[in-house]
Amino acid sequence: MTSTSRFTFPPQLLLVLTALFWGGHWVVARAVYTESTPFALSFWRWLTAAAVLAPFAWKPVIEDAAKLRAQWKWIAILSLCGTGLYNGIGYVGIQYTTATNALLIQSVTPALIPVLAFFLLHERIGPAAIAGVALSFAGVVSIACRLDLDALLGLELNRGDLWLLVNVTLWAIYTVCLRWKPQGLHPFSFLFVIMVSGVLQLLPFYLYELATGGGVRVNTQSVLGILYLGIFPATINYLLWNRAVAEIGAARAGPYLYLVPVFGTAMAYVFLGERLQLYHVVGVVLIFAGIWLASRDKR
Repeated sequence: MTSTSRFTFPPQLLLVLTALFWGGHWVVARAVYTESTPFALSFWRWLTAAAVLAPFAWKPVIEDAAKLRAQWKWIAILSLCGTGLYNGIGYVGIQYTTATNALLIQSVTPALIPVLAFFLLHERIGPAAIAGVALSFAGVVSIACRLDLDALLGLELNRGDLWLLVNVTLWAIYTVCLRWKPQGLHPFSFLFVIMVSGVLQLLPFYLYELATGGGVRVNTQSVLGILYLGIFPATINYLLWNRAVAEIGAARAGPYLYLVPVFGTAMAYVFLGERLQLYHVVGVVLIFAGIWLASRDKR
């Protein structure tokens, strides 16, 4: 598992596996939420991920130590939006909504990124992108209020969906802020330090949950769930994704992310007994129509 490791599988298969593991993320999180409080689950997920990566990252971290110290502020910001707080908030949301909702709301990220790039980087956003964002937002609202006009007018949206919107926004901020990612770092050292930084940021929240009777109920379900969350979507996926993108490019790899809600909703149906409702269909059509429209923006 080094940056020069050779995979014998085609990059397309690596991308399908990436989508499969990410699709399973919210399904597993939903399955184990009764066994753990949100920040405890996130804390142990990222501690597991850091432990898995540590044997392969310690040498690059030592070599990059000076650069890491010089850029600690950006590392802290990226870990806040991409590992620690971001993930804990997502697990707060999954307590109050379905895995299907979580997966479909995640789909709005590609449309949200250009809006944040406009505010944070002053990148021009064209009319097609604006319309696309509006369509995607309408899709999220359709899912959150379940096509119930009374719920929409009464602002009685599912609080889990609202937390997940915050989660999506933080991830979009992380993606935009990668523009300021410290340069010249080994991929393993960067990934490892944002994992460790995320664990440290989660520690106060985790200790608070412990002090108020929360934490993780240790049993087969919780242990297997944390191992999955820490090993597959948090560690292996980054390695598979980075390798595949290096081989075929980001433009060709990007569309494979649309498989995430496909795999995830199928797993939610099989393992959690969730059913696809009309408002899910309407919402996802609007979300993907918005993403398609935004992607055609010529600026």
